[in-house]
Amino acid sequence: MVFTILGSGTSHGVPVIACKCKVCSSQDAHDRRLRASALITNEAGGKTTRVLIDVGPDFREQALRAKIPSLDLILLTHGHADHLHGLDDIRIFSHTKVPHSSTKVDDAAKNAPPEGIHIFANAETRKIVRLHFDYIFKRTQVGGGKPRIKLLRGESLTPKNPLEIGGMQIISIPMKHGKVDCLGYLVSTRDGEGKKLSVAYLTDCNFIGQKSIDLILENCGILEHAVIDGLRERPHSTHFSFSQALDVAEKIRPRHTWMTHITHDKSHEEVKLHLETILANYPNLTEIVKSGGSVEPAYDGLELVVR
Repeated sequence: MVFTILGSGTSHGVPVIACKCKVCSSQDAHDRRLRASALITNEAGGKTTRVLIDVGPDFREQALRAKIPSLDLILLTHGHADHLHGLDDIRIFSHTKVPHSSTKVDDAAKNAPPEGIHIFANAETRKIVRLHFDYIFKRTQVGGGKPRIKLLRGESLTPKNPLEIGGMQIISIPMKHGKVDCLGYLVSTRDGEGKKLSVAYLTDCNFIGQKSIDLILENCGILEHAVIDGLRERPHSTHFSFSQALDVAEKIRPRHTWMTHITHDKSHEEVKLHLETILANYPNLTEIVKSGGSVEPAYDGLELVVR
């Protein structure tokens, strides 16, 4: 299983429009951060399965850069624009699910389009999708002018009812993003000996309760990677700071911890240095790093391999 960071930036992206700070002016490719998103690819049974987490306004650029040939499923964390507003650009993938040249656009009885790509999201996010992209769900002319999707209950993906697709098992992790209910995801696979290996993707959030921590610990097997919202060094009202993100990592103890949704306050190298400086405050993570693990900022194009 390969977990690719398509975007590691905050809602503005980096560089920020009209900003001339040293990070936004940086020539280091690690300092160019598109809006936060990830792609999971797994080979099983002779088939490649691709799952997208979030589809923000940079998705077209991300898909072209990563040369994504197809999508099988989409997971949404929440309904904010930087995680959702590239939804129309999945048209080309959704039409390969239901070829638009031979399929009716509407099911008149249900006033909904034919089934296309399955999208899992919580109730609040499903409501936003229907509001912001209402044309998807209306009777319109036949053609390729809108994506084909089926909205499903992301909150239903529990240990007793996991999503199983392409050799992977996925459960959702409830979190809070300020007052917004948000979903993280625990994605698991098995190695050649049958051991369960997992990646936890936890953005955007400023609170992860003990029940959600326990959900990760009880279902991850070996937690190879955790990608956690770490906006900046300073506190924020709806995002974890670097130290708050490490507070979570200290509890769930991944082998590799990665900050994502990073703003332009610090360069990639400066974030690395800051994390090295504060690591001593986290004894579990310190021991993990000593034994070959890591605590670092993510960057666009980073590939996390789970074997």
